[in-house]
Amino acid sequence: SYLNYNDIMEEKVDALVLRCVDYIDNDKILTLFTLQNGKISAAAKGVKKAGARLRFAAQPFCFAEYVLACTGERRTVISATNTDGFYALREDIEKYYAACTVCEVCDVLLFEGIVNEELFLCAVNALKNMCEGDAAEELIRFMLSALRMSGYMLSLSACADCGAVLKGTVYFDIAGGCFYCKDCAKGAGTGENTYNLLRKCAELSYLPEKIDAAAKGRALKLLRVYFSDKTESDLKTLSEYIRLLSADS
Repeated sequence: SYLNYNDIMEEKVDALVLRCVDYIDNDKILTLFTLQNGKISAAAKGVKKAGARLRFAAQPFCFAEYVLACTGERRTVISATNTDGFYALREDIEKYYAACTVCEVCDVLLFEGIVNEELFLCAVNALKNMCEGDAAEELIRFMLSALRMSGYMLSLSACADCGAVLKGTVYFDIAGGCFYCKDCAKGAGTGENTYNLLRKCAELSYLPEKIDAAAKGRALKLLRVYFSDKTESDLKTLSEYIRLLSADS
């Protein structure tokens, strides 16, 4: 919504901080994913100072109601009311990188000023669920949804050629985003456990006994390669998150 007082225009938005970049002495430039106006940029002045009133509003994945002063194409944060800071995600290094990946995925997929309410709500819910739940599975679930919204949906139903139930060695074709059985083999081989975890996170029927401890890392590697191929971007935070998962397994 906009509030216009003479030559002063204020914009009020519900927003999630996707990225923060240091600027000048104590300022930051924020990339905000707003519910009302899509992805925008705004300056947050003085937020690097100890005890700054708006310091919380310039933190990664802060979810708040922002009031922005608008001058032409420039926006400046003048106040913010915290909705959820997702503080639990900052207390666990693995959850932190999983949350940062959610934000990086949004940043890559969004164009300036294009509203995407479904992706916004999906991202907020993913961050909320990560606080108490399994961060890796929530990230996989989010990435599958984000890819679907962007027109890059993975086909997880059955073999893309013959329609057979997939078991044993499964093959994934990056170009088509499809899986194949060993008889119709196309693409790179992947495990039945990885495929079952992807089905679980896509809320499809799956075999729990076919999911092992390493399936999360393998599923995320598959999604990273597929996302990179479709968007021509490299998810650096996801690479670090996968490394952390591998170190723990």
